[in-house]
Amino acid sequence: MVLLILLVISIVLQILAAGVAVRLIRTTKFNSSWILITIALVLMCVMRFNEFATVLSERTDGRTNMIVIEWEYYVWVGVATSLCFAVGVFLVRKILNYIALREEQRRNSEKRLLSAVIRAEENQRQIISKELHDGLGPLLSSVRMSVSALSTQQLSDTQKEILANTEYVINEAVKGLTEISNNLSPHVLNNFGVARALNTFIRKLQPMCPATRIAFDPGNMQQVRFDPDREVILYRVVCELINNALKHAGAGTLTIDMRTERDWVTVNVADDGRGFDPEAESDGMGLSNIASRISSIRGELQIDSRPGGGGTRVFIRIHTR
Repeated sequence: MVLLILLVISIVLQILAAGVAVRLIRTTKFNSSWILITIALVLMCVMRFNEFATVLSERTDGRTNMIVIEWEYYVWVGVATSLCFAVGVFLVRKILNYIALREEQRRNSEKRLLSAVIRAEENQRQIISKELHDGLGPLLSSVRMSVSALSTQQLSDTQKEILANTEYVINEAVKGLTEISNNLSPHVLNNFGVARALNTFIRKLQPMCPATRIAFDPGNMQQVRFDPDREVILYRVVCELINNALKHAGAGTLTIDMRTERDWVTVNVADDGRGFDPEAESDGMGLSNIASRISSIRGELQIDSRPGGGGTRVFIRIHTR
């Protein structure tokens, strides 16, 4: 009785498996290996049903009306099942290759989309920077010259003080406009490369952060230039890491080391701050943005940090082409 129950359960499961396999044939684009596996599952259903009929016939002394396949044909069904399974398994790599190809296509599409977004963002930054520098800059310079011309006139002490304050405000506005233009699209980056641009960025940033000593070692990167899009991404990422360390780490020392070897550029950013949990969810988009940018150029990003001290170390490796 137990054997009959097990055979019934086996038949039901085989029928369900065969039904699922048949429905998936279209999904697998009628792949030959999957069709063979499906045929093998159907033949196994036939074999299990024949075994059930044989056992039931023996238990009832042949009083059942179930048709039992003759032994010779049963062997042929078994051989066909084995062949279908064997050939299907050998050919299943086609399905695996198809899945891998689709996954690679999906990753490439995501990277192309992200690269297009980053490129559009940088183009927009350059347009705004140029408009500020070439449009608003000359206007402020004209205002400064006009105000300077007033200083040659006979003015009272109050008027001279107002004129001096006005000149100071205009000079600060011109300086701020220049900084904004450079931050949007660093001219040093476009003209001299990422190492020089980072050195300029750090030199301007250091006086505003006296509590943290920033040490930058460009290594053999001083005169190295590579793909402009990759230069921009690397520059933005390292600047973001520096800003994050200064804002959140509470570090006394922040070091940035750059090296190039053959077609690769490596960057190590390390601080002796309080650290954090890289796996923890964050309200900000800093780390995810950094990871997305590095992924868009098929680079490597490793973050070693833990909360409670010990600092943070970030390793970046990108291809120059």
